[in-house]
Parts: sequence; structure tokens; C-alpha cells
Amino acid sequence: MAAPTHSWPAGHAVATWLPVVLGLLALYVPTYRDLSAVFWARENGAPGVVVVAIWFWLLWRERAALAVEKRTPLGSRFGWAAIAVGLALYVLGRSQQLFQLEAGSQLVLMPGIALVMLGPASTRRLWFVWLFLAFTVPLPGSFMDALLVPLKEFVAAAVTESLYLAGLPIARDGVVIYAGPYQLFIADACSGLNQLVALTAIGVLYVRLAGHRTYLRNAVLLAAILPIATIANLARVMSLVLATYFGGDGLGRGLHDYVSYAEIAVAFGGFFVLDHALRVGRRLRGLTP
Repeated sequence: MAAPTHSWPAGHAVATWLPVVLGLLALYVPTYRDLSAVFWARENGAPGVVVVAIWFWLLWRERAALAVEKRTPLGSRFGWAAIAVGLALYVLGRSQQLFQLEAGSQLVLMPGIALVMLGPASTRRLWFVWLFLAFTVPLPGSFMDALLVPLKEFVAAAVTESLYLAGLPIARDGVVIYAGPYQLFIADACSGLNQLVALTAIGVLYVRLAGHRTYLRNAVLLAAILPIATIANLARVMSLVLATYFGGDGLGRGLHDYVSYAEIAVAFGGFFVLDHALRVGRRLRGLTP
């Protein structure tokens, strides 16, 4: 026999969820404060804030699932087990300053709370909300170190060779680009790794919201995240090199932060263009959109 489904009155919902929300705020406000200070305050760390804002929007978008209770005994047992694991990860991460464990505990703790409070049906409906939290977890330092140097060298080489072939006096030495009389250092932020995480989040969100029924179309869009993000980052660095070469160091520095936002907009536009091309291709082949 199926478990009964209840839709909570507004007053009952507030009284039930208020202690839970206050508890989560007590746990994770310090976490996000530290993430902001240690990771997001760095150059080009703004994508982390964007991901958090999108997550709250997703939770609001699926708020109807939070008002329906259909709990089961088995779901509650799994939920309490997940809560215990999530709290253990949080305590370990918080006490040892392991940000990956501390922030990653959300991925276990919040679904566990949903299982206990709402039941399996609502928890499954919110699966994408829980998954999106993974983009708030910082990458491990060892992983970052292994990727940053080759990424910076790739960016410097690609930009230098492209502009040199265009006839401009551009050269490089390692990760330093010489644009006429100016020297530009490819910093960690210019490697594109931070933008890749943010653009991956945006790309996954786009595929989710587009709601395409064909797995092939979704797979193509997901596979295009890395190439689009790479091209957008190269265009960003190239535009800064050109601005510095033609307009001087002041213009290059002045455009630096603004171009980062333009990069995200251009990459997101790339998903629209690719998706439209796929839709046109299907129509030409006589398939449904």
C-alpha cells in the first residue's frame, strides 16, 4: 500500500522547516564565508558566487517538491544514515580545514534531510538540485597544481602562435607573452580552470533546462562544454593581448575584469548557437525537434 501524500499548510511548513534551515545556516554560513575568503576572493573567483546564486534559484524553482510529504520507513532509515555520514564529513573537514570534505558534506547531508522530512519521491525530484551543489566544492590543490602549469602553457602558446600568424610581433617565453614593448604573464586565473568549472555548471544547467528528449543531442551539448570553454578563454586572453598591444598597459588592465564576464556570456551563447544548429540539422533530416 502506497504511503499517504500530504501537502503542508503554510504555518505547519514554516514550523517544521525553520529549525532545519537554522541548523543548515549555522553549519554552512561559516563554510561559505571561508570559501569566499580562501577561493572566491582570488582573481576570477566570482564564478563561485554565480553557482551559489543559481543553486538558490533552482531550489526556488523546485519549491513545490518541498511542500509534499510522502515518507517511507526505508527512506527514513537511509536518510538518517546519510545525515550521520554528512555530519561526520562536515566535522572532519571543518576541524582539519579540508574544504573539499566540509563543502562536499552538503551532497550527502541535504538529500538525507530530504529523505527524512519529505520521502524518496521528493528527494528524487530534487536530484538535480543536490547534484548542482557539487560545483561549489573546490578542486583539490594537488589536482589544481597538476593542471595549471600545462594549461597556462597551452594558452600562451595558442594565443602567441595565432597572433604571430596574423602578422603581429607577438612572442612568448614559457607563460610570458611579449606583445610589442609589453610583457603579459599568464596567471593561474588566465589558465581557464576556474572558468571551466563555472561554464561546466552553466552547460549542465542549460542541458537540464532545455529538456531535450534525445540522449544524443544532450550528449553532444555536454561534450561541447570543454571545447566551448577553451575557445572562450583563448578569445578572452587574446583580446587582452590585443588591447594591451594597441591601447597600452592601461587599457589591458582596465578591460581585464570586464572581459571575464564577457567570456561567460560568449560561452553561454555558444551553447545556444550549437543547440540551434542541432535543431536545424534534425529538421533537415525530417526528425522532430
